Amino acid sequence: MYYNNNFPESFFKKGHSNLTWGTVLLGSVLFFLAIFIFVYPALIAYLIATIILFAGLFALVIGWKLWKFRNAIIKLDSLEGEHSYNRASGTVRSHFTYIRW
Repeated sequence: MYYNNNFPESFFKKGHSNLTWGTVLLGSVLFFLAIFIFVYPALIAYLIATIILFAGLFALVIGWKLWKFRNAIIKLDSLEGEHSYNRASGTVRSHFTYIRW
């Protein structure tokens, strides 16, 4: 008797194969990392220092972007509705634009 099977057998084989190879690959990477750490104990310090270095660089980049954003907002706020006697000497408006409808 023929049964209607919507899932082909290769569907389960491929999923199991991917899961198996992923587990074997992860296990082998962790195994070799453990061997390297036992052979070179300073490797732990290098790994931790690398993580701290990249975290610091990431924080510096984010801070720099926020600094630039803050300066842009301050610049926009100073141009809007400010009288000439409150303006800094570096910002001089020598022309006016009028739109006539």
